[in-house]
Amino acid sequence: MLCIESPKLRVEIKEKGAELTSVYDKEKGREMLWQGEKPWQEQAPILFPFVGRLQGKHYFYNEKKYPMGLHGFAKESLFRVVECDKNSCLLELRDTALSRVSYPFSFRLRQSYKLEGANLLVETKVENLGVETIHFALGFHPGFHIFSEEEKISDFEVGFPKLKEDKLEQVYFSEDCLTEKERGYFSLKNKSVSLSSALFRKDALVFFGTESAVFLHKKGEKGGIYMEYPDYPYIGLWQPYKKSASFLCIEPWTSLPGRVGVEEDIAKREDFITLLPEEERSFHIKISFSFCSF
Repeated sequence: MLCIESPKLRVEIKEKGAELTSVYDKEKGREMLWQGEKPWQEQAPILFPFVGRLQGKHYFYNEKKYPMGLHGFAKESLFRVVECDKNSCLLELRDTALSRVSYPFSFRLRQSYKLEGANLLVETKVENLGVETIHFALGFHPGFHIFSEEEKISDFEVGFPKLKEDKLEQVYFSEDCLTEKERGYFSLKNKSVSLSSALFRKDALVFFGTESAVFLHKKGEKGGIYMEYPDYPYIGLWQPYKKSASFLCIEPWTSLPGRVGVEEDIAKREDFITLLPEEERSFHIKISFSFCSF
């Protein structure tokens, strides 16, 4: 287990999945990250090289079929620690013979965490180490432990401070959590979504065009969790439906899950990231844990 600290936060990361396991607010004396209990036994998985599900749990590349489970394989893989000091750490994942069974590309994925005061900076860098173009999706799936035993989800709201209108483009999903072709609009009030369990009856709420900023807080209070995600066009909000869960996941995605009725060809997915040989790209997230309301 790795540990990094600032005067305001202490963060722990495990090597499996390079996954956050604790974000402890020293000033408030409380844990801010979900602790992986029932009903969701993960905490902050990295989603790579796919986000969500695929039709038939497989995809095609060069006319060959490859198996792929929910959210890809990075979250189950053991990362190597490249470096770690008092306030930052860097871990990496390389392709292996096992990974190439389900993803036939040579890559390096580097995950960096750095603390600056009450801010956690997350950088994910993907490099193409092979001789052919690689294709992938990327996401981050942290669950924030925001509700006490005395509080309800309806006491909280999620705001989108950079929006100019009180509506967001919403991605729709089938009962199997595959992407529907049609989209709609979700109405906001004062640029915010008032949370309730019923919102997650059909799984996650996924929005496009949020201007890469979101603010989770208790109604009537100024402090909360603020996230910026400039390299991710989609944001998902999720918690298990009717499970009385005391957390909310806020998930930046580069790309969408598989489409209804489509056996995906990874090279033809328009919203996937592509890298030429020797090319690399970084994706950034900033999470602030002492942010005042907009």
